[in-house]
Amino acid sequence: MNYNKKLPLLIFLIIIFSIQLFSKDLFLQWKKVDRLNYIEENGKIFLNVSYLKHLEYDVISTSENLLIIKFQDTWSAVVFPNAQIAILNSSESLTLDKNNFKYINKNYYVELSTLAQIANLEYFTNSKGYYLNYNLAKLKSIDGFLMNERLRVIMEFSMKPEKYEVYSLTSAPGYLIKIYGAEIPEVSFSKTYNNKFLKQIKAMQHSKKEIWVTIILGAEAKKYTKITENGRIILDIELTEKFTAPIVVLDPGHGDFDPGALGYLGTKEKDVALKVALKTQELLKNKNIRVYLTRSYDKFVELYNRAKFANDVGADLFVSIHLNSYLENRSVRGSEIYYFSFSNDKYARKIARKENLDMKKNKDIIESRVIEKKNSIPESKKFAELLRKRIKENNIPFRSIHAAEFAVLAYTKCPAVLFELEFLSNPTVEISFKSGVYIDLFAKIISDSILEYFGLK
Repeated sequence: MNYNKKLPLLIFLIIIFSIQLFSKDLFLQWKKVDRLNYIEENGKIFLNVSYLKHLEYDVISTSENLLIIKFQDTWSAVVFPNAQIAILNSSESLTLDKNNFKYINKNYYVELSTLAQIANLEYFTNSKGYYLNYNLAKLKSIDGFLMNERLRVIMEFSMKPEKYEVYSLTSAPGYLIKIYGAEIPEVSFSKTYNNKFLKQIKAMQHSKKEIWVTIILGAEAKKYTKITENGRIILDIELTEKFTAPIVVLDPGHGDFDPGALGYLGTKEKDVALKVALKTQELLKNKNIRVYLTRSYDKFVELYNRAKFANDVGADLFVSIHLNSYLENRSVRGSEIYYFSFSNDKYARKIARKENLDMKKNKDIIESRVIEKKNSIPESKKFAELLRKRIKENNIPFRSIHAAEFAVLAYTKCPAVLFELEFLSNPTVEISFKSGVYIDLFAKIISDSILEYFGLK
């Protein structure tokens, strides 16, 4: 046997084996960790705890029996690996598995998921690597809405940030909001608005744990009110000049992993609904109506959050856009419109259950919501009738107006309808949507009905 020829092959196999051994990298606050600082054993990754100094942690290991991890004044963990217990913030106890700790050359190596618990870090893994990050509130969305009496800015986070402070800008009308214990996954955010009241909202990662949000106004502000709800920060800004244009929320159904109804040629309800909503918004652009969408791209929004969005922006009308399907008979077609059916007691229980209200303690709040909903139903029917008139004028087959208990209709405070444009299962209908003809037609039907409803045409 020629060992000299076999040696390069052996070296190659060793290299391949080494690459497979660490097939994924480890990242600490998105930065790659040198592989000298972690080891893998039996499918587990162990990080040298002293490496947490890169995240400004204090790590103390006086012996094999004691490990102390501190982060500023917000977190402390006293760990007794051999006793299999940790005391977090001097109050909470955590049971541990001693096999998740390794003491090597007076350094502790701790398995990643266990380390995340005792150091209050976020841990996850994907195809690219293992990640340990600060357990921060992630900014999910931020937007501004012109309401009848004020400007409302809503910031949605994955969880409640530590705290926030609001300061007036000196260089222009507006505010600076400093949010602590938060991060922007995309590093920065900026959105420009095409109106004279709100010019721009910008957000940037000021430091590892702090976001700065700048709101630039087009008019002087009188005052602001802060509202904090779980993972939401809301700023209601009262301006010197009032604006009274009605607010319409268009709700394109489904989205992302939920395609909705499917046409024979593969057309998806979620795509058609969004195109119609965007076209409707375009048609109403210069009509003295403020139009907002529950989604403006292919994302999934929970049903209750769609209604909540409408309530948040103070909507005067809510239109949920969908398409029907009947695969058993592809010749079926026609439009259908739904408004919310109503029973005082049943609706009161529905509101209490959804919003975690007590039927006795929160009686006044619940009764107020019941009255709001009851008063909105005649107006919902009125708008449904306007849609029906436009549908028939455009020679679209019309099936019916129904009362129903759709969630998006139940939880909206304003008049609301769910509009099933047509049957996507019908080949003729699908082709008309794919060509764009029905996108334009149904957008015009909705926009013309909205204009007539508010007496603007």
